[in-house]
Amino acid sequence: MHKARKLLALALALMLALSVMGLAGCGSDDTEEPDDGDAAEYTLIQDGKIIAGSDTAYPPFEFIEDGEVKGFDVDLLAAIAEKMGLESEFKSYNFDALIVGLQGGTEFDLIASAMTITEERAQQVDFSDAYIDSNQSLTVREDSDIQTLADLEGAKIGVQSGTTGEEYTRNNLPEGATVVPFENILQAMQALQADEVQGVVNDLPISADIVLDESRELKIVEELITNEQYGFAFNQDNPDLRDAVNSALAELRADGTYDDIYRKWFGETP
Repeated sequence: MHKARKLLALALALMLALSVMGLAGCGSDDTEEPDDGDAAEYTLIQDGKIIAGSDTAYPPFEFIEDGEVKGFDVDLLAAIAEKMGLESEFKSYNFDALIVGLQGGTEFDLIASAMTITEERAQQVDFSDAYIDSNQSLTVREDSDIQTLADLEGAKIGVQSGTTGEEYTRNNLPEGATVVPFENILQAMQALQADEVQGVVNDLPISADIVLDESRELKIVEELITNEQYGFAFNQDNPDLRDAVNSALAELRADGTYDDIYRKWFGETP
């Protein structure tokens, strides 16, 4: 009898232990299992890295110096990637080929190239929240008497192919003037220096940076109000990446990092 009571007590103790373990297991499932619905589902071409396609001849947003890509967009994307626990990399592309390259889905994850958000482009790609404002501008030689775009009747006007600067110029072309597209804006400015074109229409922040080099002997004579905004562009099949970048960008604005990067490249607070 004593032995039977001892066995019964052991059995009850074992049942109690199993019950406690079962309750603990249920508690773990309820509190520690991640919610798959909240997990980011964006895709990257290379794990751990955001690869950006960019026209890297567009200072101060992106340019190559000593074999390294530098600029406002470069620093901003690096900060965004860091917020996301990723690295960043830039690939050089002709501006007017960027959207096609992005749609291909094998070259880069987003476009970071001072790209203006437009309705036409938004039909082909998704845009992030705007991260900077811009207008167009007219640049001429230092010794030129030209003061406005309207003064360029019968002249040649340089633009970068595929840009909103080209679109604006074609829509506001002075009588008898000719639009001359170039592969990148630095080529257009070189043609202006050589008097192969008599003016260049381009985004104001970029032209303002270029004319700082006094050896070019160029000047901006007119700001053309277009109220443009730049955004990062994404493949429409990857909206979660856009959302993650937007979230990181908002954090950078809130913690002051965006202002620091802006001040570094433009010498003032936005």
